[in-house]
Amino acid sequence: MGADKIRLGAFLLPSAGATPAQYEEGFAGQNPTYYQDGLRDTSRVLLQAEDLGFDFAAFSEHHFHVEGLELSNNPVMLGSWAAMQTRRIRIGQMGNVLPARNPLLLAEDLAMLDHFSEGRMVAGFARGYQSRHVATVGQQQNAYSTQPTDPEFAEHDRLNRELFNEHYEIIRRSWAEPMYKHTGDHWEIPPKGILWNHPATYDMAPGMAATDTGELMQIGIAPQTLQKPETIESFIPFTTSPATIEWAAREKVTPVIFTPVVENAKACIDLYTKAAQDAGRDLAWGEGVGHFREIVVADTEEEANAIMERGLGFIWTRWHDWFGLNEALRRPGEEGVIPNHPATIRQRGYSICGTVDTVAKKMEKLLEDLQTKIVVLWIAAGPAPIDGLLKSNELLIEKVLPKLGLKLEQVEPQLRDEFGGRGWRD
Repeated sequence: MGADKIRLGAFLLPSAGATPAQYEEGFAGQNPTYYQDGLRDTSRVLLQAEDLGFDFAAFSEHHFHVEGLELSNNPVMLGSWAAMQTRRIRIGQMGNVLPARNPLLLAEDLAMLDHFSEGRMVAGFARGYQSRHVATVGQQQNAYSTQPTDPEFAEHDRLNRELFNEHYEIIRRSWAEPMYKHTGDHWEIPPKGILWNHPATYDMAPGMAATDTGELMQIGIAPQTLQKPETIESFIPFTTSPATIEWAAREKVTPVIFTPVVENAKACIDLYTKAAQDAGRDLAWGEGVGHFREIVVADTEEEANAIMERGLGFIWTRWHDWFGLNEALRRPGEEGVIPNHPATIRQRGYSICGTVDTVAKKMEKLLEDLQTKIVVLWIAAGPAPIDGLLKSNELLIEKVLPKLGLKLEQVEPQLRDEFGGRGWRD
């Protein structure tokens, strides 16, 4: 087996708290009752995940979801909501869509989340695959999504990656450097010609403005992160892109591989391991790579399948297939259309459903095949029956993992040396 300790993350969209039939009535995302119900279910999963020993919970970023399937327009604000309810579980995003965001504002928001959570912030970044969101929100940056069906995919993908890389650099520098200046393809920080001859700045932030001309020369964000910036764990989710995986290996970012097809996942790990080693990192095969799965445990196979089909089975087949997510289920050499059905998601190994014994066998194979210590569970709070989800999580931690000799591991944040030690709650 891959490890005697693993880390579990909970991926929570959330979605509207409605049944599939209620979704089909239309505009479930704008129904205030459904949103409150979805938050309530998500909160129950979040608090349970903390009690059970999950390492982190993470929220996605999508916009304009009046359909109700992905009500996650602000993962940092959702993270702040989560931080106020919890004490130990780390809070992340899967992920902030960088090409469509202002990197300076996002760096500030994440630093604030780190303080609100008293050092529990995990940073997650994504390139964005939903054109409705990326092109609309990111129009001032001329951002485009990475949707493969785009007829201008090659050029839009190049621009998306260019924005992503520059925005990531700006965020990391904002956390690490008291002040800095940046000149890139898309950003000049600060812009030339800004007059800032404030006497308090000269005294309290020397070097920010030129003493002779008063021109603003550098900027810095405040607050910076509570954690030591070099220790902040970063993820890039939903990826199988070779260029993204190689970038992640060089930047010490953890990719969360979306495909459950073992041969394809192994190819991603091979790529990451080689790129990491080329960058001077000494990693064992499988180390530093996470994997997405849905796991539903119940007393019977039929009950587990029913829970899955009310939740992710509905969300995936009704929404995500259109974006090409079923391609993650394609086996090597397979041709034709991948059946868009919950049973396919289970049969291909993305959704691991069944009794304690069934799930234990499948999870053991997953860990043996991929040698991973990080599994991120997509928990479909909202449409799925909440009692079934909570029972599933309990069975997973209290019955399945002990069968495999596994214990949960949690990362201990490393706070800045200059921090005095007294948090805002103390």
